[in-house]
Amino acid sequence: MIPRLQSRDGPASPYIDFLSELRLRGFEGDISQRQADRVVFATDNSIYQVPPQAVVFPRHESDVVRVATLSGEERFRSITFTPRGGGTGTNGQSLTDGIAVDLSRHMNAILEINVEEGWARVQAGVVKDQLNAAVLKHGLFFAPELSPSNRATIGGMIATDASGQGSILYGKTRDHVLELGTVLLDGTSWHSRPLTPSAFDAVKHREDRIGAIHRLLDRIRVDDAALIAERFPKLNRCVTGYDLVHLCDHRGDFDLNSVLCGAEGSLAFVTEAKIRLTPIPHCTAVLNIRYDSFDAALRDAGALMRLEAASSETIDAKVLGLARQDAIWLAVKDYFPDDPQGPAQGVNIVEFLADDEAELAAKLVRVEAALNSGTTDTGRRGYTVARGEAAATAIWSMRKKSVGLLGNMQGERRPMPFVEDTVVPPERLAD
Repeated sequence: MIPRLQSRDGPASPYIDFLSELRLRGFEGDISQRQADRVVFATDNSIYQVPPQAVVFPRHESDVVRVATLSGEERFRSITFTPRGGGTGTNGQSLTDGIAVDLSRHMNAILEINVEEGWARVQAGVVKDQLNAAVLKHGLFFAPELSPSNRATIGGMIATDASGQGSILYGKTRDHVLELGTVLLDGTSWHSRPLTPSAFDAVKHREDRIGAIHRLLDRIRVDDAALIAERFPKLNRCVTGYDLVHLCDHRGDFDLNSVLCGAEGSLAFVTEAKIRLTPIPHCTAVLNIRYDSFDAALRDAGALMRLEAASSETIDAKVLGLARQDAIWLAVKDYFPDDPQGPAQGVNIVEFLADDEAELAAKLVRVEAALNSGTTDTGRRGYTVARGEAAATAIWSMRKKSVGLLGNMQGERRPMPFVEDTVVPPERLAD
């Protein structure tokens, strides 16, 4: 159980002075120093508890500028901030003992949808499922997936460079960001987008903070190129630290968004984003492969990823056993039958997508041929194929409930989610 928060006094004097001055400077959003709000914002989806001094809820970008500008004054240099979206991060990214800046209460509008060019412009507080519901009728969706998609905001996804199911095919949030509206920590507004070499050169020659930032990053990119190449791991989902590897994109354009995505708000407030939308695949099938052991399922993961899968997840016997006791099992039980040896000890759920049934059928023929012609020491017992969106949704819903299922275990001892994201090459998972 998470320890009870200790009662504490109200905000410290410098924070009270800051908030009073902020209102005098024309801040139009909400400001809360109430203990109830501070307790709520002391927690997120992690195990940590860090009560903030106060919470502010900007009404628009001008309010964010006011917060950042005022904090740049000498008397308020000790004031600290952390932007917050849906509070769904599992590593305490949105927690602070300073001021929590909630960008979800008011700044949650979908500003523009361009179906022809396949993009949307949204405020930072727009929830992922909210956006996908708005573009569904156009046959589009925002592709980066994560379990709390009904609560996670686009701004929060950008701050953490979020990804999850489907990242094999669709990558991370950064791969879908076209432009960002930002407010730097001194109150400077900047519209960040990839810059051609000539445009980048022009920005570097600006005699302001924007120019200084671009000159600094260019120096790091050039002078520390060998160190960056040596130290940064060769991973397709590296979300730790500033992504200096991708300061230049595949076209040779300079992209400041590579370091803003995943910076967890430490470099700037993201207030708005222009993001790429992806056509929804028309056809889907999910293979559910059963194994003698969890180790065998992990050891097979690398080979399965090479079969053009869109998603691949491994589930152990503990979660499967708990799912059997949950209402979700009625929708998925036919895809996880018992074998003569008993229930599977591990399962790999592998999804394949296609634009039409013929393409999907061809993929499945290749995949099933690979599964049936493999060596006999893989630990595979057999597999089922779930076809169609309804079946796939049911299976992935079971996967999304994993943490909740573990939390509902009977008895006094139960697991607590803590470190949920590990960085291991798929071919080394079992080691």
